[in-house]
Amino acid sequence: MLLAAIIGAGACGWWFFHRALPQLDGAAALPGLSAQVRVDRDAWSAPHITASSVDDMVMAQGYVTAQDRLWQMDVLRRVAEGEISEVIGNGPNGLALSSDRLFRTYGIRQAAERDAAALDPESRTVMEAYADGVNAFITSHQNRLPWEFGALGYKPRPWTPADSLAIVGYMYRTLSNTWPLEIDRAWVTQKVGPERAAQLFSQDSPDDRVIVGAAPSSTPAPARSPATISATLRSGSAASPGDSAASRAEDEAFSVITASDEDEDVRAGTGSNNWVVNGAHTASGKPLLANDPHLELTVPDIWYVVHLTAPGWNVEGAALPGEPLVVIGHNDRIAWGFTNNGADVQDLYIETFDAANLPRYRANGQWVKADVRTERIKIRGQADQVFDVYTTRHGPIVELDGDTSYALQWTALQPGGLSHSYLLMGRAQNWQEFKDALRDVVGPAQNAVYADVDGNIGFIVAAKIPIRKKGDGSVPVPGDTDDYEWTGYIPFDELPQAFNPPGGIIATANARVVGPGYPHYLTDRWAPPWRTERIYDLLSAKQNLTPADMNAIQNDVLSIPNQRLAAALVEASRASLPQDTHTRDLLARLANWDGRAAADSVEESFVMRVRVALLRNVLSPFLGAETGRYTWRSAVFVDWLLREHPVNWLPSGYRNYDELLIHSADDAVAQLAAATHNSDSSAWPYGRLNSLIMFHPLGRNGILRRLFSIGPLPQSGDVFTVKAMTRTHGPSMRFVADLSNWDNSLLEISTGESGQFLSSHYKDQFPEWFAGRPIASPFSDAAEQSSRAHTLLLEPAR
Repeated sequence: MLLAAIIGAGACGWWFFHRALPQLDGAAALPGLSAQVRVDRDAWSAPHITASSVDDMVMAQGYVTAQDRLWQMDVLRRVAEGEISEVIGNGPNGLALSSDRLFRTYGIRQAAERDAAALDPESRTVMEAYADGVNAFITSHQNRLPWEFGALGYKPRPWTPADSLAIVGYMYRTLSNTWPLEIDRAWVTQKVGPERAAQLFSQDSPDDRVIVGAAPSSTPAPARSPATISATLRSGSAASPGDSAASRAEDEAFSVITASDEDEDVRAGTGSNNWVVNGAHTASGKPLLANDPHLELTVPDIWYVVHLTAPGWNVEGAALPGEPLVVIGHNDRIAWGFTNNGADVQDLYIETFDAANLPRYRANGQWVKADVRTERIKIRGQADQVFDVYTTRHGPIVELDGDTSYALQWTALQPGGLSHSYLLMGRAQNWQEFKDALRDVVGPAQNAVYADVDGNIGFIVAAKIPIRKKGDGSVPVPGDTDDYEWTGYIPFDELPQAFNPPGGIIATANARVVGPGYPHYLTDRWAPPWRTERIYDLLSAKQNLTPADMNAIQNDVLSIPNQRLAAALVEASRASLPQDTHTRDLLARLANWDGRAAADSVEESFVMRVRVALLRNVLSPFLGAETGRYTWRSAVFVDWLLREHPVNWLPSGYRNYDELLIHSADDAVAQLAAATHNSDSSAWPYGRLNSLIMFHPLGRNGILRRLFSIGPLPQSGDVFTVKAMTRTHGPSMRFVADLSNWDNSLLEISTGESGQFLSSHYKDQFPEWFAGRPIASPFSDAAEQSSRAHTLLLEPAR
């Protein structure tokens, strides 16, 4: 009887997961199609959708994506619209509820519904066709939905164009969320004073590789110090950390991993790489283009690989589940890729409310009434949470610090902010058409690189980037005056761009792309320059480049700033002796270290922790225990300290920087021993301390984690290497386009095409991705036919 019960339970479990697996062969009805659509899948299950009209193509894309990723799509829209607590409860550490409150405060759902109602006819047709495909799948699979719906006891509501736009808002927030850092910047400035703040927040580095504008000087220039800093400080607006759980909510609603100090540059939206070289550098004589956007690593991956063919369209690449068409990829004429530019499109305004007569607030000497919207969040297993959102002329109040209220002005919330995004590049045939497709894009601001089969290469930043009457938006500003209003946006033709530049190489890695010769302000919070520097070095060092060379660069783990810090430590050890014998041993090993952030490298663990200890020792006299609130290009500041040894930053008690470095090295050893509960440095390999973990939202603990998630696994790469890795961030996909022969192109994602647990494609790409081995991406009919594994014919319903 027991054996029978076990067999029966196993059969039920197998059926529970297996019933949702998609149909890959044969024929299926899809109501709304005007003609048959063919869906071929290769050995990795990447679909090639061939249709006789664009409407049918996009409808089939919605249906096929739902076959593989429906629950992920539902989660993405729920997070964006502030409804995730309804199905999972408060979530680990209360992050689900914090996320819901934040997105409800932003009003992403309202913005998406507003923009969906105002879509232009072409965009409306595409969005509605995609939604029709998703809904056709939901309707026909009510009893065969992915296991997560059954486990949580709910079914998805119908898909709408507003849901797709809400996901745009989710990505927008992920890539432009700077406003909490603006509060921190004002607080740090108050603590250290304007002279030191100019050094802390300098945007210049001698290693910068700008694309537009003159190269920066070799010494740090003062950061912008607008009058708004002093105005903000006089207002008493400095916030204490953790005042608002919503303002600190993680990029992902389910994240429970707290980033360590050295992770901050990646968690701030950096880590992505793209580059393009012209034919003078390649074996084929035609351009090569590479892109590896770094985002939160999840199961399943945020990207979905698809090939779409219809009259006027033949595009292959990475799509977002829930979004029609292709975001990054190529057609038969051009290729393109993105990295986050980081342009500052969020400003905080300090609003003065009338406490005795809410919701009145002051504007230009008068009291005006704020809009008030009541939000009700449903929480699984708990009572609803109800709260009011106050919205001033600048935007919603997103943070409260005592009596100080901060309103957020953000391009994403402006009319059209979510509807004008990166969806129509796939039909462009040349540089001008590519730029025209980007002309109305609002954001998030991206560094786009471009190549075409005629041998041209290009670069452009496409977005609505505000021009301010006063200040630069880097700190909160008074909201009761018009002095700091946006006066418009940088004209499209004046956005940073380059076409066939001398040298034939363009590379971006979230670092500075414009020099002081560029007339407009984008941001001064660039990523550190060393990934870009390394990419240029590797591309320039070799001729006859191939797609395999591009993939090798994407997986490069040389850490330039840590290599420099190691050299400085070795030099300092000749003048100052550490107290800890373990420190002496590690310093001796640094003399022969190659600077690679390899998984087995103890030296990398040591140097990375020294970096954190050094910054803490320098800043703690001014910031106390809250040194983590300074994150604005902090690695560039450390590099400047090592290069210039400025006396005004040397803490008291140290005679020179050699003593400071060696003391920081002793601190690092103590911290490593405490973190690992082991004083033996052989227990400190970097891969163990920076182990990769990729969570399925419901697979965080116990057997569910072992079944549905990936890791922890020792890995290589740090935040400064081209392969920029933290525990939960990394290259969400890798793409290389060969303009001489599209069939030589490479494209892989971190998990697999399917979000269905029992599918053989749930995480079949992970071993290749983790090892850095590329996956071929066939494009021609002949190449795809040779790799075809399945064919499904979608038929118009009678």
